[in-house]
Order: sequence, then C-alpha cells, then structure tokens
Amino acid sequence: MFVPLTPLRCLHRAMDLYGSRTGVVSGDRQFTYTELGRRAEKLATGLRAAGFAAGDRVADLSFNKRQLREGYFGVIQARAIVMPLNVRLSESELAAILAHSGAKMVIFEEDFADIVRGLRRNCRDVERWVSIGEKRPEADLTYEEIVDQGCPERADVLSYDEMAIAELFYTSGSTGAPKGVTLSHRTLYLHGLSVAGEFRDPETMVDLHTIPLFHSNGWGHPQPPTMLGNKQVLCRAS
Repeated sequence: MFVPLTPLRCLHRAMDLYGSRTGVVSGDRQFTYTELGRRAEKLATGLRAAGFAAGDRVADLSFNKRQLREGYFGVIQARAIVMPLNVRLSESELAAILAHSGAKMVIFEEDFADIVRGLRRNCRDVERWVSIGEKRPEADLTYEEIVDQGCPERADVLSYDEMAIAELFYTSGSTGAPKGVTLSHRTLYLHGLSVAGEFRDPETMVDLHTIPLFHSNGWGHPQPPTMLGNKQVLCRAS
C-alpha cells in the first residue's frame, strides 16, 4: 500500500505516542501534544468552513507564537499552503509578496496592526484579515473565531498528495525582489526524518525555538521535535 509522506504524520505520531506530554510552551501558556493536535485540527476544519480550499495561501505576520505552530499543521491539513512572512520586511515589500503570491488570508499579531492597516488598502485580493488575540479594527475576525468554527477531526493522510505544495517562502530580497520558494509535503516529511535522526536523548531534550519561524530553518523545524515528542519552547522575538 502506498502511504503518502506528509508532515501531518509527525503530528499524528505525537498525539498517539506522547499525547499527555507538554508539547508547546508559548509565553505563560503550555499545551500537551493532544491539545496542540486538536487545536490544529479545529483550525483546519474552521478554515474549510470559512471557504478556504486546496492551494489557497494563508500568510502569517507574527513573531514566534503557539498560533504559528498550530497553523503549521492546521493550514496544511486544510490542504492550503502556509506562507510565513518576514516581519523585518517593509510594508511595500510585504505588499508585493502578498500580491505576487495571491494570498487569501493574513493572520497577524497586534504588533503589526499599523502595517496591516496600510496593507489592507493596497492588497485588495486578500479576503480575510485575522488578528491573533483580541479583535481589532484592522481585522475581519480573530484567530480563535476560526478555531471555534472547527471541530477536532483527524486528517486522512492516505487522501493527501505528497507532491502537493505545503509551504511557500519568500526570500529576503537581498539580491533583488523577494522570490517565492515552494516545499512539498514529501520534502518536508523527509527533511524532518533526516533531522530527527540526529537528535540525542529525545525523551528529556527541550527544543528552544530561537530562530524566527518565518525563516526557512525555523519553519522547517516543526517536524522533528513533534515526531519525537519533545517539549518545544517558543522564543517570541529574536
């Protein structure tokens, strides 16, 4: 039987084998792997309920937070494409990326509310602006409202195309305009498998996420510690 390779299998393994362990620590909140998985599943079904379909781009403009970790799995479970934005880029650069990518949703942290106000004026193709935390004038709805619309429903990994795009990154633009780079479900799973083989003492290790999750190395790191059930501590700003 052919079993597609997808990062969702890393989350399922964590829920099945390490469900009661602390999975993510973010600020003063912490979540077990069961809680992390269920919230990611609710995000996925919430996105589908909101009309998002396979291939839709969901952008994140935020420092390291638990919502990004949930979104990493929830967005790709919805068969959409995760698109982390570099928080260090200018408003004009972010606007160009959103226009070029065809992003349909932007999830943003309140620190970037002023930038989002300008982006809304210039990025008319974005259908939903979603605030992390409290409802803001710049947002159409909150992240929690999407999660509340969903239900914890495990993905059928056998139905996924492992060659479908799961992530879309844009380079920093140091040698020109930022360029989009795509990563498939298969690529991400194999990357996670190879990195996990280098871990030592996974039963006791703590994974400290100091690298920004919008960076390819930071965002490319959710699979190994999740697969092995490590405690993941998110450093908000770096």
